[in-house]
Amino acid sequence: MAHVVTERCVKCRYTDCCTVCPVDCFYEIAEPAMLVIDPDTCIDCALCVPACPIAAIWPMDELPDQYQDWTDKNATLFSSGTKIKVKKDPLPGALTLAQLQAREQQRGWSINEPSGAGEPAEAGETAAVATTAGTSVSEEDVLNALSAGRFRWRTARGLSQELGAAPDAVQAEIEKLIAAGQVRQSPATNPKAPPVFGAVAKVGAA
Repeated sequence: MAHVVTERCVKCRYTDCCTVCPVDCFYEIAEPAMLVIDPDTCIDCALCVPACPIAAIWPMDELPDQYQDWTDKNATLFSSGTKIKVKKDPLPGALTLAQLQAREQQRGWSINEPSGAGEPAEAGETAAVATTAGTSVSEEDVLNALSAGRFRWRTARGLSQELGAAPDAVQAEIEKLIAAGQVRQSPATNPKAPPVFGAVAKVGAA
């Protein structure tokens, strides 16, 4: 499952999102003027969601009906764009979140905001993770999740959501697996992303 940039970004093009992406999956396109995500590179870490000042990015399974067509648009448009890794000024006349929400309301839309949107990155990363008191996780759990997922690279946060365990507990098991040579860290990990969310893959994963 990848994340999706929606119409809210069109003619706004805030670029805060690309500075926290651990795998550099954002592309800047000219028509329409916005950023989009390469779904085959996205690892579903969700760091971009709280980073976006207009909450233009949703996980695919939360995407509002009104923005469903943007899944295909991201997949088809990114190849015509340029990979972007650094922050740029938004486009002249870029709207605020309140203005975009007002526009949606004028259209008669009722939009549920993406989980974690509007929260500071440090708070949003942890608060958005569903944890269960007493839930434990093992090295075997992490390896099985890495083997079963369709993405080559995964993050501690994404794995913690899948396993129902706290991200620091998952990260502890990941570090054991790295030391044992069973898991490797992504060479594309963005140094600006928190280390606990660094991308990892099982050694030998295709």
